[in-house]
Amino acid sequence: MPSFLRPARLALALLPLCLAPWQAAATDAAVDTMAGAAADTDVHLLDQIQVLGKAGPTFGAERSRSATKTDTALVEIPQAITVLPRALIDAQGGRSLNEMLALVPGVGLNNGDGQRDQVAIRGFSALSDQYLDGVRDDAMYYRDLANTERIEVLKGPSAMLFGRGSSGGLINRVSKQPLDAAQGKLRVYADSEGGRRGEFDLTGPLGVGAGRLVGAYEDSDTFREQGFIERWLIAPSYRFELGGGQLLLQASAQRDERVTDFGIPSLFGRPLEVPIDTYYGSSEARDQDYSRARVQVLNATYAKALSEDLDLRVTVRGSDYRLDRRNTLITGNPFQRNGRWLSNRRHAGNERDQQAWFAQADLVHEGERHRLLLGSEFSYERKDQASYGGIATPVDLLAPVLSPSIFNPKAEAAARSRLRNAALYVQDQIALNAQWKAVIGARYDDYRQQTRDRLNAAAPVLERSDREWSPRLGLIWMPTPQQSLYANWGESFQPSAESLPLSTVNVDLQPETTANRELGYKFASADGLVSFDAAVFETEREHIKTTDPVDPRKQISVGTQRTRGAELGFAASLLERRLDLYAGYAYLDGEIRKSNNIANGVALQGRTSALTPRHSASVYAEYLLGRGFSVGGLVQHVSMQYAAPTNLSVLPAFTRFDVNLRYRSGPWDWRLRLENAFDKRYFSSAHGSVDGFNTPGAPRTLSLTADYRF
Repeated sequence: MPSFLRPARLALALLPLCLAPWQAAATDAAVDTMAGAAADTDVHLLDQIQVLGKAGPTFGAERSRSATKTDTALVEIPQAITVLPRALIDAQGGRSLNEMLALVPGVGLNNGDGQRDQVAIRGFSALSDQYLDGVRDDAMYYRDLANTERIEVLKGPSAMLFGRGSSGGLINRVSKQPLDAAQGKLRVYADSEGGRRGEFDLTGPLGVGAGRLVGAYEDSDTFREQGFIERWLIAPSYRFELGGGQLLLQASAQRDERVTDFGIPSLFGRPLEVPIDTYYGSSEARDQDYSRARVQVLNATYAKALSEDLDLRVTVRGSDYRLDRRNTLITGNPFQRNGRWLSNRRHAGNERDQQAWFAQADLVHEGERHRLLLGSEFSYERKDQASYGGIATPVDLLAPVLSPSIFNPKAEAAARSRLRNAALYVQDQIALNAQWKAVIGARYDDYRQQTRDRLNAAAPVLERSDREWSPRLGLIWMPTPQQSLYANWGESFQPSAESLPLSTVNVDLQPETTANRELGYKFASADGLVSFDAAVFETEREHIKTTDPVDPRKQISVGTQRTRGAELGFAASLLERRLDLYAGYAYLDGEIRKSNNIANGVALQGRTSALTPRHSASVYAEYLLGRGFSVGGLVQHVSMQYAAPTNLSVLPAFTRFDVNLRYRSGPWDWRLRLENAFDKRYFSSAHGSVDGFNTPGAPRTLSLTADYRF
C-alpha cells in the first residue's frame, strides 16, 4: 500500500474508537428529532466546520474555535490570542508560516536549522507546538500557506485542551474548506530576487456535497548566494451529509526542497559585516547542502447534532513525514591564522521518517448557563531518526572561498522512538450572571515514550511514562457586551525529550512544568469593526534539565526560566471601511533564573532568554483611494535580542518599512509590493540555542502578485 494511503486504513480503524465514549448519548429519540429538523441541522453543522463570524475588521477576527474548541467570541475568552486572517496573509504576500508570525507580538523567529518553521513565544521555544485544525503537527518542515484560511496564535500554556508543551503558546493553522458557492482563483507571483510562484483555489458544489482543490507550485531563487526554493502543494477536500451529520474529508501532499542555510556567523558578539548574500556552506550547495521534506496528510472530521443542545465532533488524522537534510556549517569559535579570522566547518546529515495517527472526539452540551465540553484524544507516533557525519575545510570568515564537502554515508547514530498518548479533558464555560463568566477545565494525559537504538541491538530499550494533569481557570467580567476584563491561570508540562529521542541522560528526568498567570482587557465594538486587547502576564517554567554539578555526564531537573511582559493588539476597519488597520506590540522581560549549565565558558544563570526582544511592534495600514486603487504600508520594529542563552552574540535592533499598491478591476486583483523599502540591513532570526547562526533579512525587494477570480 502506498505510504500516502496508509493513514486511511488507520482512520477507518480508529473512527469507532472515538465514537465509543459517546454512543450512550446518541439515543434513538435524539436521532428522530434530528431527522425531523434536517434543514436546521444542515446549517448548524456547517457552522461547526467552517470559519464563523460576521463582517468584522478586514485584518482581525471576532471569534475563535482554537482557544476553547467551541465557537466563542474572542471577548469571552480569558486568554491572549492573535488571529492573522486570510486578508492579512494576502496583503503581506505570506507564503510560509514564519513570514506571517514575524508580525505577531511576543513571537521571536528561530532559523530552525534552515529546515523548518520555528519560533519562540514569550521567550519559550515552540518547536513542538504547531497544530493544524486543532491537531498536533510537530513535524519539522516549512509550512506552505496556500491552503491556510487563517493563523491563530494562542499565548500562554494551552495544555488543558492540547496536551504537552505550549509553555509560551502554540500556533494553530485553520485550513481552507469547501464552500457551497462555486468560485475560483488563480494567482501568479514574481519578485526581483528571482521568486516565481503560482497558485489555484477552486471550490463549489460537487456531487452530493461540496468540494475544494487548492494547489501551489514555486521555483524560486533567493537573495542568498546559492539559495533556492522548490516546492509544491496539492490539497483536495470534500464535505457531504452522512447519517444526519456532515463528514469532511481532507488530504494534502507537500514537498519542499531548499538550501540548508545557517546564515552568517558572529565575530566579537555581532554578525559579520559581510554582504548579506554571503554563504558559508559547501560550494555545491544544491547537491550537498539541502533539505528535502515531504509531508502527506489524510483527515476525516465528522460533526453531528445528537439533539438540540448536544453536538458531537470526531476527527481522525494520519500523516507521513520524510526529511533528508544535509548541511555544511560553522563549528567552534573563530581563530586567527596569518592575520585572518578563520572558523572550522563540518558537514553533517540527518534523516527523519515519521508517521503519526491522531483520533479526537468532542461532545459539547449547550445549557442555559453552561457550555460543557467533554473530550478524548488518542495518538500514536513512530519517529525514526539517523544522523551522519562528514568533512569540510576551514573557511575565512571575512573573505570565504568555498569548497565541496565530503559526506560519510555511514550513520553515526540512529534511533526509533514510539510515542503513545491517551487523554481525557473536560471544560465548562459558565455564565455566572449577565456580567460574570468563567472557564474551568482540566486534562489528564497518559504519555508514554520508547526509544530503541537502531545501530546497537544490544543497547537497552529506553522507556518512560508520565501521567500529568493540566488545569486551567479563567474568570471574566463583562461590564458591557462589548468589553471584558479577565484573569487566567493555567499549567502545562513538557515530557523529558518531548518529541525527540530519549537518551540515558534524560530518560529518568521528570517533566518540565509551566505555570502562567495573566490579566487582560478586550474590546469589540458593537458593529464588529474595531477590536482591541491588552494583557499582562508572568510565565514560569520549572524543572528544566541542567547539568549535574556533581557528575557533568548527567542532568538534573532544577532549572527555571521566567518571562514577564505585556501585549497589545488592535484591528479596525474605519472611515466607512476605507481604512483597514492591524497593529501589535509586546514587551518581554525574559530571564534564566536558575541553571547549572555552562556554554562556551559562560554560566547561563541570570542571562536573558534567547530570541526574546524587549520590545517588538508591527503596524500595517491599507487605505482605499478609489477607482480600484489602494495603498498600504507596514512598519516593523524589533529591539536588540540575543542569539543564544549565552548572550555572547547580539542581533541588533531594526526598523523596516514595506509599501504596496493595490489595484482591483473586475475579476483582477493586482498587488505591487516593495519590501524593506529603505534597504535596511538587519537580522531577522538566529539559532536560539547556540551562537553563530544569524539569518539576515531580505534586502529591498519588489514583488508583483496578480489574482484572477471567477
